[in-house]
Amino acid sequence: METGSLKVMSVGDVQGEFFVPSYQRGYRWTEQEVGTLLNDLRENSGRTYYLQPLVVKARDDGSWELVDGQQRLTTLYLILRYIRDNHIQSAAPGYSITYETRSGSKDFLEGTTDVDPGSNIDFSHMARAYACIDAWFSQWDHRTSHEASRLHGDLYDNVKVLWYEAPKEVDPRDLFTRL
Repeated sequence: METGSLKVMSVGDVQGEFFVPSYQRGYRWTEQEVGTLLNDLRENSGRTYYLQPLVVKARDDGSWELVDGQQRLTTLYLILRYIRDNHIQSAAPGYSITYETRSGSKDFLEGTTDVDPGSNIDFSHMARAYACIDAWFSQWDHRTSHEASRLHGDLYDNVKVLWYEAPKEVDPRDLFTRL
């Protein structure tokens, strides 16, 4: 059996289109998890900080099936989008995420749709996470842009993920169950 590949990469270097299959739950991080992540990132500013692994499997269309790590990757996407929308125009995430069970999820995450966040539970959680990110940055008053720049730099220089690419013959649903 072929083994998958494992590498360390900066969050800012995560690229591509990610697909969250229906066997996974939707986005469910609350203000507590989002705030904890932001606080951890700030407390470790300037030092290498490792997040939990991202487990992916290549799909035939060139995208990645996100087997594990979708809560973190979605939250990081929202953080980068917030920084882009409010402070650094070039801070756009280098990846996109589509949830199989939520039509329009990619557009909602990108902020390019007028869909009511209350229209489904995932969008509601995503909107609350984005509001939490906004509130977290707002606490820095006149230093908000500075904090955004610092965090943006850390996401490229210091915040790392373990990227595990599952081999072709592995069933992603079985891998997800084992994880």
